[in-house]
Amino acid sequence: MTQTLIRWKLSEVMARHRVQAKDLADYLGVSDNAVSGLRKAEVMPRIDGNRLEQICVGITRLSKINERVGPYDLLEYIPEDLEVSDDRNRA
Repeated sequence: MTQTLIRWKLSEVMARHRVQAKDLADYLGVSDNAVSGLRKAEVMPRIDGNRLEQICVGITRLSKINERVGPYDLLEYIPEDLEVSDDRNRA
């Protein structure tokens, strides 16, 4: 069985945009500890689409490098030993 990992890159994105955890926490209306927990996660945390959008908009607005942030910046898809079977050859 293969396992797929979706890597969470919030810490890297915040560092690149020079956004402080406290500033993002204030923008999101959550505690500093909540953002710290999100930053420390290596795999995508269980968050809904609205929260993901809020994080992207928050980092974009707080960014010191004036670049937009989208979900594709925060997530990286890493397939692990993906085996592809071609059922079309089986008849």
